Parts: sequence; structure tokens; C-alpha cells
Amino acid sequence: MIRKNKSLIISLVIAAMMNLIHINIFNTDLTPDFILLTLIFWFFKNPNAVSISLFWFVGLVNDIFMGDLLGQYALTYASCYFIAQYFINKIMLNNKHQQLVYIFFIFLMAQIIMLIINVTHDLYYPGLSYYFQSITAVLIWHVLSKFKLFKLDR
Repeated sequence: MIRKNKSLIISLVIAAMMNLIHINIFNTDLTPDFILLTLIFWFFKNPNAVSISLFWFVGLVNDIFMGDLLGQYALTYASCYFIAQYFINKIMLNNKHQQLVYIFFIFLMAQIIMLIINVTHDLYYPGLSYYFQSITAVLIWHVLSKFKLFKLDR
């Protein structure tokens, strides 16, 4: 199994390293969740290679390494798996510009779940600029979808 999914594992390691980079413009964090971006991409590229347990496990490992509330990313990634599972036929049958709307919705829901978890644990409300990360994720998805390797055609 590991040999079969070597590119999945390598891309997740690269995404984890990219999560450490923060893009701040005008004191606004524009860095998307590269790990979630990678998981969603592999879910649409090869649905048999990823499962909800992989989403949950990667989220749990991300919780441990980021030092956040334990289970926060695991719950968010597992919820995104269910949202992506619901939209998989709609995403695969539409053109790439319509796919961006669904990808934006998945990332927006991930941010809303994270926001609810953080606000209920008495952390601060980051403001409307918090949602710019979803826009950045969609822009990255759009740029990468131009390359043949990242196309989602079945």
C-alpha cells in the first residue's frame, strides 16, 4: 500500500512543510491549509486511495504538530471529507470554473468549523479577513489545475 501511494505520502509531507510558511499581507494571514488542499485533491484525483480515516489521522497528526486543541483539525478534515463526498459527482461533471465554487465552499466550511471550535473555547474572533484563506486556496487550486498533473478529469 505504501509503495502504491508513495506520491500521496510525499505530497502530504510537502504540504505539511508548506503549512509552516505564513503569507501575511497587511497583517492578514492569507496562507491556506495546504494539507487540506492536498487531501481534497487526492480525494478527487483517486477516491480509492484516501478515506475518512486518512483525513482524520492526518488531522490528528496536524493537531499534535501545530500544538492546537487536540481533535480540532481531525474534526475539520473529517467533516470536509463528508462535504467532498457529497459533492464529488457535481465537481467531477462540471467544468473547472464551476469546480472552483465547490472547492471554495469546502474550504469555507472548514474555516467555519475551525472558527466555531475556537470561539467556543474562548479564543478570539479573527474578523472577516479570516475568510481570505479560502479565497487563496481557490486561487492556488485554479493555478495548479492548469498543469496536466493536477487535472481532475476521469
